[in-house]
Parts: sequence; structure tokens; C-alpha cells
Amino acid sequence: MTTTTIPTLPDLPSLLGLTELDAPLIAAVLAHTTPAGTPAPTELSQKRKKEIRAGFVHLKEAGVVLSFSPRETHAVDYGEPLGPGTHVLSAIFYYPEGSEEVDPYKGNGPFATTPVTTREAATAAYGEAVDGEEEEGVFEWEQWEVEGREVTADYDDDGAVLTITVSLTLPM
Repeated sequence: MTTTTIPTLPDLPSLLGLTELDAPLIAAVLAHTTPAGTPAPTELSQKRKKEIRAGFVHLKEAGVVLSFSPRETHAVDYGEPLGPGTHVLSAIFYYPEGSEEVDPYKGNGPFATTPVTTREAATAAYGEAVDGEEEEGVFEWEQWEVEGREVTADYDDDGAVLTITVSLTLPM
């Protein structure tokens, strides 16, 4: 029997490109959606499968949302998915301040060794942005390429990070 190592929340980007049929992605969804102290199920429930088909799985208590796209869409934008399923993990959203759907994300930023909750923390973790939008000295968002992934931080007017999005980098 093979055991699957469950990625921590900041390590979820390693699963981008996998499908709903791939064991590491299934294990991560189950581990991060099962209440603490309860044994994790061994397969996705009909509810989770429906959420994946609808495009989003909310890891409510974790402050993270997994975004899925249809296989055909993924193939056009990024090439063939890594697995055989019909829905591909295409982006991961971390919400340091929470949202209507999820609680605040409390862990380290993806690809970072510390939490990324401010613009200063984002630039310390990721360096100089390769893209972004600034108006009158206020940054709305910035983007980096980190370990073959696209990392985008959206800010409020005070520089607090509202969302960190990690997705695959579009091929040139």
C-alpha cells in the first residue's frame, strides 16, 4: 500500500495541474476539509465532487479556496493536465483577511517562510514584482513568477493583502 504525503496549506501549489482523480489531490482535499479529530474519508463525497465540477472547493476553516477548470480549458491554456480526470486544479486562493466564504488564512504564504499579510511582507518574500498596478502611490496588485508558478497579491488601500493567488504560468 502506498501512502500519500499530505501537503501543508502553503505547499498546495505543488498540486496545480492535477485532476480530481489524482490521489495526492484527493488526499489533500480530504485532509483539509475533514474536521479535526475526525478520521479522514478515503474518497471524495458526492458534495465535494459537485463542488469540483462547479469550479471551487472552499477550505473554509483554512482560509483557502481551490479553483478547478475543465480539462479542455486547461489543455488550451497550459497543455495537457498531469492526470486523467475531467477537472484540473488551476488556481489556489489564500485569504489572509478571510472572505465571505472562508475564515482568515493564518499560515505562511505560499513559497514563503513567513506569513504574507502586507505588501512589505509580499515583496520581502517574493522580491521585485514582474507586473502590477499602482495608482497614485497605492498598489492594487502585484505579480511574481516563483518556482514556475504565478503568484499574485491583491491589496487593500492600506497595503494589507486581501488575496494571494497561485496558478500555473502561461507558456510563452
